[in-house]
Amino acid sequence: MAKPHPKKRDPARPALRFDFNAAVRQTRHEYPALRKHAIFINAANDNWQDIEYTLDRLDVDEEDVESLHKTFNDARRLKTSFHVPMTRGGVEETFSAVVFHPDKHPLYGTERGIVDDAATFDHETGHALTPDLHGTPAENVADAYAALRHLQRSGGEAESLEYCSWKRAAVFVTTGVPTHLTTFTVDKILCDRKTADFMTLTPEETAAIAEEYAKLNTPPKKELEALAKNFKPLKRLPLKDAFKKLARITFDADDDSTTFYLGARVLQGALRDEGTVFDGHEIKLEGHQWDRVRRQLDKRLDALPKNHPLRRFK
Repeated sequence: MAKPHPKKRDPARPALRFDFNAAVRQTRHEYPALRKHAIFINAANDNWQDIEYTLDRLDVDEEDVESLHKTFNDARRLKTSFHVPMTRGGVEETFSAVVFHPDKHPLYGTERGIVDDAATFDHETGHALTPDLHGTPAENVADAYAALRHLQRSGGEAESLEYCSWKRAAVFVTTGVPTHLTTFTVDKILCDRKTADFMTLTPEETAAIAEEYAKLNTPPKKELEALAKNFKPLKRLPLKDAFKKLARITFDADDDSTTFYLGARVLQGALRDEGTVFDGHEIKLEGHQWDRVRRQLDKRLDALPKNHPLRRFK
C-alpha cells in the first residue's frame, strides 16, 4: 500500500525507477473518487497482514478478501499485476484493488523498468476507473488509458506502445484467447497521436477518451470468435512453426479482413531485422524462406491505401 511522508526528489533529475507511492498519490489527487473506492497494493513489498487489517476496517466482503489474498500471492508468484473488483458492506459502488507488481515479461516495450512499470500501473488504474466493465471491453479501456498516459508522460514516444499492440496480437493468434486483444484500439491511438491533442487532456478527459477509443475499436464478440477460429491452427505449436503457419493464414486472407490485419501486424514485428522478444523468447526469423515471406508481406502492404494503419507500422 502507498506509504506517507515521501522523500523529496530533485525535479530536474529524471526518475530511474518507478515510484509506486508517488504514482498512487498522483492518481488519488487526479481522481478523488478513488480515495474512497480503491486500494493500491504493491505486491512486491507490502505485507498481507497490513492489507487484511485495512480491508477489515473498510468492511470488505470476506469472500472478496480471500480472493484478493490469492491474487496477491499470484502477483508475487507470476510477477504480474491485477485489478480485483470487490464489495463493501453498505456501499453500492464497486471497490477496487489495484495489485501492482513489476512484470516478469514486459508489455510496454521489450525492457523491464520504469516505462513498463508506469504503464502497467496505469493499465490497472484504468480498470479501477471502470470497475464494472469486464472481459475484452475492460482490457481495451485499460490499455487505451495506459497508452494515453504514456504518450502524455513521454511526450509522444510510440515504440513502447507499438510493442504493446504487437504483443497483444501475438498472444491472441498463438493462444486464441481474446480477452486481452487490444491491438485495434492501441493502433488507432498510435495512428491518431500526431493529429489528436492527447497531451493537453485533463485526467478526467483522458479517462473518457480512453473509454471512447475502446468502445469504437473493440471487435464485437462474434468477430472475436471468428478470429479465434481462423487462428486456431497456431495453438500449442512451437513458436517458429506457429509463425510459419501464421504466414500462410495471413496470405490466404483478404487484405481488408481483420484476419489479415492481425496476421500482418504480428509478422511485421517478428520480421524486423533486429528481431524481437516474446515472453522471454528471442524471435529472429532469418533465411531464404523468411526473406520470401518478408517480400510477399511488403508487396501486400504496399498495395494498401496510403493511410492504412498497417503501412504506418512498416
